[in-house]
Amino acid sequence: MLSIAAAIRARSAAAVSSAGRRLVLPAASVAGRRTIYEDAVASGPNAIYLENLYTQWLADPTRLDPKWGEYFAAVQEGKAATPPLSGAALRNAGIESRLAAAMTAGGGSTSAVPGSSGAGGLQNLIRAYQVRGHEMANLDPLNLHNWRSWSEKGIQANPPELEPKYHGFTDADMEKSFEVSLAGLSKNATLRDILETLKGTYCNTIGVEYMHIGDLKKLDWIRTRVESPDFMPKDKAKLMKIYGELMKVDTFEQFLNTQYKTTKRFGVDGGEAAVAGVNAAIEKAASMGIDEVVIGMPHRGRLNVLTNVVGKPLVQMFAEFKGTHYDFEDIVEKSQSDDWLFAGDVKYHLGTSNMREFSSGKSILATLEANPSHLETVNTVTLGRARAKQYYLGNTAETRSRVMPILFHGDASFAGQGVCYETLQLAHVQEFDVGGTIHVIINNQVGFTTDPVDDRSTMYASDLGKGFNLPILHVNGDDPVAVTSAFELAAEWRQTWATDVIVDVVCYRRFGHNETDAPEYTQPVLYKQINKHPRTEAVFGQKLLAAGIATQAELDGVKQNLWATHEEAFKAADEFKPDDDMGNWVATKWEGFVRPTDKATSHPTGVDLDLLRKIGARLCETPEGFKVHNGLKRQLKKKMEDIEGGETIDWATAEAMAFGTLLLEGSHVRITGQDVQRGTFAHRHCVIKDQNNGEDYCFLNNLNLGPQELFTARNSILAEYGVLGFELGFSYENPRALVIWEAQFGDFVNTAQVMIDQFVSAGEHKWLQQSGLVMLLPHGYMGQGAEHSSCRLERFLQLSDDDEDDIPVFQNDFGRSQVQKANWQVMNISTPANYFHALRRQNHRDFRKPMVVASPKNLFRLRQCVSPLADMGPDSRFKRLIAERDPEIANNPEKVDRLVFCSGKLYYELVAERERLGLKNVAIVTVEQIAPFPFDRVKAMMEMYPNVDIGDGVHPGNVIWCQEEPKNMGAWSYVRPRFVTTAREGLEKDMVMRYIGRRAAASPATGYPKLHAAEQDAIVQEALIGHDDREWTVQRPSSLLGHQT
Repeated sequence: MLSIAAAIRARSAAAVSSAGRRLVLPAASVAGRRTIYEDAVASGPNAIYLENLYTQWLADPTRLDPKWGEYFAAVQEGKAATPPLSGAALRNAGIESRLAAAMTAGGGSTSAVPGSSGAGGLQNLIRAYQVRGHEMANLDPLNLHNWRSWSEKGIQANPPELEPKYHGFTDADMEKSFEVSLAGLSKNATLRDILETLKGTYCNTIGVEYMHIGDLKKLDWIRTRVESPDFMPKDKAKLMKIYGELMKVDTFEQFLNTQYKTTKRFGVDGGEAAVAGVNAAIEKAASMGIDEVVIGMPHRGRLNVLTNVVGKPLVQMFAEFKGTHYDFEDIVEKSQSDDWLFAGDVKYHLGTSNMREFSSGKSILATLEANPSHLETVNTVTLGRARAKQYYLGNTAETRSRVMPILFHGDASFAGQGVCYETLQLAHVQEFDVGGTIHVIINNQVGFTTDPVDDRSTMYASDLGKGFNLPILHVNGDDPVAVTSAFELAAEWRQTWATDVIVDVVCYRRFGHNETDAPEYTQPVLYKQINKHPRTEAVFGQKLLAAGIATQAELDGVKQNLWATHEEAFKAADEFKPDDDMGNWVATKWEGFVRPTDKATSHPTGVDLDLLRKIGARLCETPEGFKVHNGLKRQLKKKMEDIEGGETIDWATAEAMAFGTLLLEGSHVRITGQDVQRGTFAHRHCVIKDQNNGEDYCFLNNLNLGPQELFTARNSILAEYGVLGFELGFSYENPRALVIWEAQFGDFVNTAQVMIDQFVSAGEHKWLQQSGLVMLLPHGYMGQGAEHSSCRLERFLQLSDDDEDDIPVFQNDFGRSQVQKANWQVMNISTPANYFHALRRQNHRDFRKPMVVASPKNLFRLRQCVSPLADMGPDSRFKRLIAERDPEIANNPEKVDRLVFCSGKLYYELVAERERLGLKNVAIVTVEQIAPFPFDRVKAMMEMYPNVDIGDGVHPGNVIWCQEEPKNMGAWSYVRPRFVTTAREGLEKDMVMRYIGRRAAASPATGYPKLHAAEQDAIVQEALIGHDDREWTVQRPSSLLGHQT
């Protein structure tokens, strides 16, 4: 017999005449046949669901609604017919029947396939429990389940579908026998027994949400496990192991509560089972092949996870509480001698890394990321590090299975913070896929002081996961056996399917937001219930006693041994010796790399010219038969001519050469962002497309010049916050990689401001955690309005930690020691060669610093913005400041009476106008590295031009800072006091700097092109020529510009 799909195909073929012309049918019939053909056959997947229904109809026509019988009979006879359901509804019906049929082999004429119009039946009842049983599960330790009764949100308790009467059964049917295939029941079971089994499976202390997934294999995988009688352990050894793990967590919290009752520690009291569950998940995953686990979490429960999951020594933890883990006098003394002060962080923000060994003998490396109080910010940082670990293990699906990320969330933060969505969206994006993450929601049923009814619109805090087809395991935090089972299932899911999974541990917060808080102000009813509720260990211990699993003596023995261990560690903490460099908890240690207080070295960034030419040639070659875009063909031809000429290397070529040389030196190069392959401004083209078939070709992965590392350029999701965090985490793992994140426009970086403030700028100062991350932020005023002009340099400069009044040391190596102690570098570079060196310098020092680059937009094609190949050769290096480039002006400094400092693309506009006017009295200097400020180089420029008036101490002279940005933005506020310090300390002169740029404004730029052009012209004219202000009366010569002092 033909399959139903084949029968439909045959009927579709028969509808075509012998001349190949489709027969004309009535409109309704055509519409119906189109639905069959497209949804059930042509599109492929729905044919599977149709086959499921057809198979059941063949076996027993009474099991389906009569409409399906009419449809299948018509198809078998070759007649035109419209199925009762199509599209998504057909898919759901197929899934429902498949799952229900797996449990029921009979059921009488009252059974029907869900979605049909016939009477209800056993299959519907089973399906209802699989879909909505979790809504009746015993999930709340406090037995409140408030989130189930939000009628104003359309959420009602007690789904009617879970009642047999809803499906046509009466009380008389309860003792009726049905032939059923349900684990734990005999083949013929009464409806009462079936109902009790369904309740025990889906309405106990685990509520499983999985029917939204839409993949039959995954659904069957979950169903067979949760419906198994062995899903939750019953043997004494396993139960006592769970009790022991729970007691480790509980003892830690109780001990600290005894010793430090009024100290903030953000304990996990009320959710202890979740920490024990994570241990179970790791041990389960270890048995399935993982070697490493990377954990990201907020502060609640962090101290417990540090000690009981990651394995931080109790002695060290207690030393941190006692304050004996560091020597205050030594820190102060070192800060004076080293001129750098390690800030440290509170205990519940710190991270660590440690080897864990399990009773099976399997060892895994556990890493807990440091995290600020911004709860979910660490999410993608964690995933980035995990992905980096997987990359360096071999970058395959198998290596992804060996490193497992775990993310902890709060109920309010997971439901409310957008970065959680960004995190989930990265899960299956190329170069961001980590092979699945276990998400753990510590569901305290309150967010600080906000009730759940106010912190979300959905029933569950976890509902975001349903949008990504993730299984969600809701579990009662007072049932450690259920919690452990859920976590072990989550680990098995992750290792089997390489996708995310959510474990929603419904628990409570025994104290307030912290241990000193008074939660009764805002949750009086809730905390009356909590205050009289026993601890989880007491609840579980009583169950073990009642079931005869353990004796009181056995339970007391576990408690006493653990308490004694804590007391011993507490005493030993008095003698704890801090690590010499105060960084023994840092998650990664880079051999050979130095801290800000150590003497550092750097290596040349110039490269052999022959090698550069060879790399350049490879950047212009495409494989035989590869159809290149015609416009790109012309670009590649021009690029090859420039490389052969050696005098006009543009920005994109210099960048690619920097990447290529690093790859050949063994450094992995990774660049991500929304449009990095082509480049926002169509300049990079590092990955190109075959115009015939769309296949990729990457020049830098085909250098064929010897062994090389992999180059990764991947367009990312449109999410600055999450993707920047991911790249930061990736950069943490290996200092020998050049990791770059590029914004589509620099203006959009502000959506990642939390990541910048908490991690990128301050990570080393707080956690001694270095990163060489590069941020490319397209910047420059071109009349494109407020959101396409400025990367907000002022914000990065404000976050720079160099003191404007620190007296600089104007000696050799000042720049290196200066940047080594700075928190990062902020650049606005003006030449391709200097950009080449800036990139290579990131990997040619024995320390790492983030680098923020205000990258250009129009310089990519500006014919003046080119560099000779020699500027990248063996004797070249990065220049923090570039002096006057016109030889005639530079060689006649006594003729200069006007000295203009600027940065970036404005330089070229100033030079063009200077040439047009024929001025030789104006020197133009570009500050390439704005922060840390190049005091020594600026001093040399001031000394070079003795006839430039520096002002009288009150009024400005002719030393000018020129910028495109408004006065309250850009670099002015940062550079002004540093220029003054340079003159005062280096030249012993009281200089007043002159400002020339746009007036202070709320918006970064105008949206009117003509106004933009007028402003730009006014800036250039005023910088080069100025105005007559001998009487100091005109400090604002144009309403378009800012006051000049």
